[in-house]
Amino acid sequence: MRAGKILLALFLPLFLVHTALAGPSDAAVNYPGTVLELFTSQGCSSCPRANKFTRDLAATDDNILTLSYSVDYWDYLGWKDTFGKPEFSARQRAYGQQFMGQVYTPQLVINGAKHKSRYTKRQVRSQTLPVSQNNIQISPNGDRLDLRVGGKDFPSGTEIMLVTYKVGEQAVPVKRGENHGRTIKLVNVVKNCKPLSGWTKSKGLTAQLDMPAQGEAFAVLVQASHGGPILSAATYTP
Repeated sequence: MRAGKILLALFLPLFLVHTALAGPSDAAVNYPGTVLELFTSQGCSSCPRANKFTRDLAATDDNILTLSYSVDYWDYLGWKDTFGKPEFSARQRAYGQQFMGQVYTPQLVINGAKHKSRYTKRQVRSQTLPVSQNNIQISPNGDRLDLRVGGKDFPSGTEIMLVTYKVGEQAVPVKRGENHGRTIKLVNVVKNCKPLSGWTKSKGLTAQLDMPAQGEAFAVLVQASHGGPILSAATYTP
């Protein structure tokens, strides 16, 4: 019994050191294998099924990052989308230029490379990002974040997109338009999406970011320019 107490006393400090090194900040960075972007609208009667599909994926598969972008071009039907922004519609149109002009809702885009209005879970899981996420490093630095994105594994003209989204589900009662009387439920609703400047193939990108607000997270998407395929991705959740 005495020998056991001695071993415990020796082991406990080592365990505490390991726990301190692992830290909660390390667990906040995630590297998804697949990115699924949904372009949707609260005023679109065809969208609830796709909304549910993305919610189910988010709840069951941590390896897939699902992001919901609310477009604003259906607002004229009688309901102004409470999450809609013109920049989300612009992002979808940038994809549309790569997809022979095809822009519609709901539109599910996998890794910025393939699109449909409907997928199976197996089809989504079978598509993986082509470049190792080791090229993206996110680390807390006081009340800010240090972001580093390598350059050598990405083509010239690569864009670094910073996407801010609300983690989890949100429900919106719709009072007018095609979905009048329905409650629309969305997951990982995008709040902002912008390119980060300064990336070069020779030096990559080094940037400092403000921490996400409570309940929000960042997704860093390394992407071919002008709405091209997503090459690598990482997320940070405080």
